Amino acid sequence: MNRSLIAAGCALVLGCASTQKPAPVSQPEAPQARSAATESGPEQPRYLSPSEIAKRLEASEVAYRVEGKDSPPGGWGDQLWPQRVQAVEFPRVVVENGERVVREWPENPAARKLLDEAEPLFQAKKYEEAGKLYARATEVCPDCYMAWNFRGDAAYFADDAATGLEHYRKATALNPDDHRSWFFLGNALAKLGRFDEALDAWGMCLTLSPRYSVIRQFFQTHSHLGLVIREDAIVPRGYAERVGEEISIQFDPNHDLGWFAFANCKALWLGEPSHRKEMTGTTEEHFTSVEELECLGAALVVHEDQKARGKTDASDATLDRLYGIARDGMLLEAVLFEVATRVHPQIVLTQDDTVRQRLKAYVLKHVLVPAGGVDL
Repeated sequence: MNRSLIAAGCALVLGCASTQKPAPVSQPEAPQARSAATESGPEQPRYLSPSEIAKRLEASEVAYRVEGKDSPPGGWGDQLWPQRVQAVEFPRVVVENGERVVREWPENPAARKLLDEAEPLFQAKKYEEAGKLYARATEVCPDCYMAWNFRGDAAYFADDAATGLEHYRKATALNPDDHRSWFFLGNALAKLGRFDEALDAWGMCLTLSPRYSVIRQFFQTHSHLGLVIREDAIVPRGYAERVGEEISIQFDPNHDLGWFAFANCKALWLGEPSHRKEMTGTTEEHFTSVEELECLGAALVVHEDQKARGKTDASDATLDRLYGIARDGMLLEAVLFEVATRVHPQIVLTQDDTVRQRLKAYVLKHVLVPAGGVDL
């Protein structure tokens, strides 16, 4: 552990006293970011500054302990936001009790049998023979959207992208909530030279499934398309957890001091149920974008303050990128895209079209972007 860096961090943000509680620090205002109306209601909660967070921790009866600790290579994302909802293989969005929920698409046994018969033929690149079975499957079950996708694949890989496109369009019309249909649609459009439409389809694919590994690999192996999917901008190097009766505030001293403020904020949400209730109306511990916006805002405040002071030796480029996202008014979209989908991989499917379109706009501006000049 680099204790000199820990001491420097304590002096700016935490004032490491014998009680191991953070002391206040004056900082500029955080960049503005919208919070989810469904969580906060018509009146948005006021986010605390790093100074205000530190004051609340200092005044608390809860024991907080600051620790310098090396973070995992990809940050503490897995620890902060573990997956809690299992993804549905073939999703169908339905409304139950006034809420959009994800259910399994109903299977048609007769169509399933034909698809299973076609699979070995498709793998053997006998696309015409496989296509006949896929066509029969769509006749047996006209609403089986995956059968239309498979039928599209048979045409696409037989170098008939135009026919494949028709079948993919049918699949997206039947079920616009499966990201794979949009991915296939984008590929067909690109093969036909309709790149603007392809980009829009790929953007929708990523919107519905931000962590879809296939599309990420696709752009790595198809560099001629001139597009890349940027790595995460939210790579947390601060963390807080309960250890017995204490709250451990952890910060990687080899990274941006902004993550110290982030860890403070996470500790506040963990150790002070009154703050959670103040911000969300409940003390129940669950994922909320309000918490993430407040904590990331605190990180960005300290990050920008350090830059203004010329202290950039440990500055994280990811926070520069995240600050730009916040200035564009898209921090909420970044939280939904990068963080919420860790917890619930299909959470976007539960959102209405307005949210989806905002998220797609974020994807096309900050995630799926031209390769030239992009800092990955």
